[in-house]
Amino acid sequence: MSFESFENINNTGPKKANLAFMILFTVSAMAALAILPFFGFISLAFIPVPAALLLCMNRYRDAVICAIAGTVILFIFNYILALVLLAIIAGVSFYYRHIKDKDKIIKPAYSVLILAAIFASSILIYLLAESAAIGSNAFSQLIVKYNESVKNIFSQQFLDEMRSVIIIDSSQLETAAKQTQDMFLFMPKLFPGLLAVFFGLTGLLNYYFSYFFFRRYQVKVPQPVSFKELDVPWYCCWGVIAGIVCLVIPKFNDAYDGILDIAGYNLIIAFGTLYLLLGIAVLWGLLERFKVRNSVKIFIIVIVFLFFGFLIILPVLGLIDIWANFRKLNRSQ
Repeated sequence: MSFESFENINNTGPKKANLAFMILFTVSAMAALAILPFFGFISLAFIPVPAALLLCMNRYRDAVICAIAGTVILFIFNYILALVLLAIIAGVSFYYRHIKDKDKIIKPAYSVLILAAIFASSILIYLLAESAAIGSNAFSQLIVKYNESVKNIFSQQFLDEMRSVIIIDSSQLETAAKQTQDMFLFMPKLFPGLLAVFFGLTGLLNYYFSYFFFRRYQVKVPQPVSFKELDVPWYCCWGVIAGIVCLVIPKFNDAYDGILDIAGYNLIIAFGTLYLLLGIAVLWGLLERFKVRNSVKIFIIVIVFLFFGFLIILPVLGLIDIWANFRKLNRSQ
């Protein structure tokens, strides 16, 4: 390996990406993914960025070194997951190389969808590879283990221990435990909507991370809209409407109970989150019109998230903005 890849950033001309720093960024994102799994979409979104930058700078060898060095530790614990992450890094990196070389500008919204699809495909690749390795359906086994874990948590021993700690009537405790257990057992049926949100946010963050990271090294990709101008097509409201309809129909006809309920909840989760983000963008834009400082804006949004009643207002605000256009955006008709 030449020492050229490890040189400090030049003071003249385009900044030179230091390979050692790129590897460090990748390893740090991997560590954050392991330590903070609940915020995994943030870490996962950043993992491919350093290698993608190197590939866009025509440093093919360094891009390969960065990807492999950044994931090599994972091979010790789960080689299948490590290979899947390498596939994600490769897919994302080549996509950015593709849009960088395109004469025609590709809309950032389209790129976010493509990136989300690349990240989402990792689940399918992992399940197929894991199933081939163990010789059975990995997804079914995962669900079985999850259900067993939930049932074991809410065992009779757990209820007895809770009675010794909390002063509560036995029947009330059993009812609360049964309702909580049923809620957790229902969670796997919401995976489609939750995964759509997870990978959608991952694709969105990856594009923003890449844009700002690439710009530092004079690598250009189409500029995304600022958060305060975030917008969605008007017809996305039909996703919310369809979700509500799917939840209402079973109330009048039990024959559709179950399937439509699950479909409705998943649609509400996916499109509700979309309009939640839009509602935050609308609120941010309105506060900016009144010259409110960024620190105060963040404080207000945090307060809104702490109170469920206020939180419901944000998706509604996002839906209303489709017609009211509070931010006076220049929307094509």
